[in-house]
Order: sequence, then C-alpha cells, then structure tokens
Amino acid sequence: RSQTGDFDHNRWLFETSGTYGYGNAFWTKDGNFGGDKDGNGHGMGPQDLMSRPWRPLTRKLQIPAAVISPYRLLIFIRIVVLALFLMWRIQHKNQDAIWLWGMSVVCELWFAFSWLLDQLPKLNPINRATDLNVLKEKFETPTPSNPTGKSDLPGLDMFVSTADPEKEPPLVTSNTILSILAANYPVEKLACYVSDDGGALLTFEAMAEAASFANIWVPF
Repeated sequence: RSQTGDFDHNRWLFETSGTYGYGNAFWTKDGNFGGDKDGNGHGMGPQDLMSRPWRPLTRKLQIPAAVISPYRLLIFIRIVVLALFLMWRIQHKNQDAIWLWGMSVVCELWFAFSWLLDQLPKLNPINRATDLNVLKEKFETPTPSNPTGKSDLPGLDMFVSTADPEKEPPLVTSNTILSILAANYPVEKLACYVSDDGGALLTFEAMAEAASFANIWVPF
C-alpha cells in the first residue's frame, strides 16, 4: 500500500524473467519471482517486499534562504512594475490608432499572464535527490527468498540513434555508448542498442571497436 492507502503497483516491478507479477500466466511454484522450471526462485517474493516499511526513494533538498529569498523579492518587484505599466497602458489610449492600441494591450496582457504562470512554480522550487540507501535496501538487500541479494531493479533498454557518420561522428556515438555502459546499474539489467538509420559500415566498425574497448575500460 502507498501512503494514500491505494495499491502500489511499483512494488511488483522487479526481477520477473518475462513475468510481471501475481496472477499472470507465468508464476513459479514457490511463489517467488524469476524462478527456474524446478521452482527454485531467486527473486524477491511479494511477502518480503510488502513486509518492508514504505519509504520514499527520493528526498527533498532544501534551497538556502540566501538564494531563494532575493529571487522572490525580485519577482515581487517585477510584478509591481509590470502591474503599474499595464495600468498606464490601459489608461492612456492612442485615439489615432485605437485598433493598434487595443491589439498591443491584449498582447501585453497575455504575455504578462504567461510570464506570471511561469514564475509561480519558481517561487517555491522543489529539488529531489535519489536516496541510494533506501534504493539499495528495497531492491538489493538479501532476504530469505533472495539470500544472495541479487538486484531486483527493473531492466533498462537504452537506444542510441544515429543516421550519418559524417554529421554524427562515430567517436561521439561510441562515447555515448561507453557512458551508458559505465552507469552505476546492475550489468545484467542494462542493455544498450544502436539504431543506425544510415546503415553505415564505418559506424558498424566503430561500434565493434567500442564494444571490445568496453570490456577493458568499463568498470563493471
């Protein structure tokens, strides 16, 4: 259950080996996720996950008052100046070009309204950071059904698209792939695919070299 009391489906998204939770067509005999044909499960069962206290995976980062307070003061001053300007524009009509004056006032009011909507969320910004300790406790902590602590994080498929090796140098594409492979994520849960619309042989050979170099450089 979530904090609101609703059923939290995210609790069931972990190691599944082609299955996505209780009640589907594939379910191991012992009730564990990711088991083999003999019923030997190696993932975390629903009872183990539901028994853990609910803790958010992210935490809020407080913005220093020395940073946010001057910004709020500046926004307030700009609102006052903008309101005075619009009042002056409305009160001083241009009788020689009344239609042009009317259209300009409508545009200015609209831009002022859109600017105000853009500034409202910035008055109280919220920055969040992932709580790595909670993430590890929830998905990588050993349990009776998962004694080795095998990661229950969901699998990630990363797609890198490219089209022309002249406009997109293979070195840039290779660096992108190496950065993805070097992510701090379980290696068995991370897959990287290259989509080359141009089908260039140069890109293919560069990716082959990058893959061989990744075995040496990427800190698996």
